[in-house]
Amino acid sequence: MTRENLWLVKCTDRDGDDVDDLREEHMAGHLAHIEAIVDHIAMAGPLKDPAGEKIVGSMLVYRTDDLEQAKVWLDGDPYARCGI
Repeated sequence: MTRENLWLVKCTDRDGDDVDDLREEHMAGHLAHIEAIVDHIAMAGPLKDPAGEKIVGSMLVYRTDDLEQAKVWLDGDPYARCGI
């Protein structure tokens, strides 16, 4: 049985009045990026505030033995590229 490492990334949105607009603007690209690498994702989803009403970040679990590859996937995400 072959085992792969899992790399958990917790992405917390930065403070700023433009974050909600940026998240909405880049959501389609973010989802397309996730879909393109879905075979390498063990789990992913939004992080919400304590009330469960507002998205405040993202959680991704990459499935790979190569940490540098996980970083490339993260850096290629439109949410990361737009500075959320």
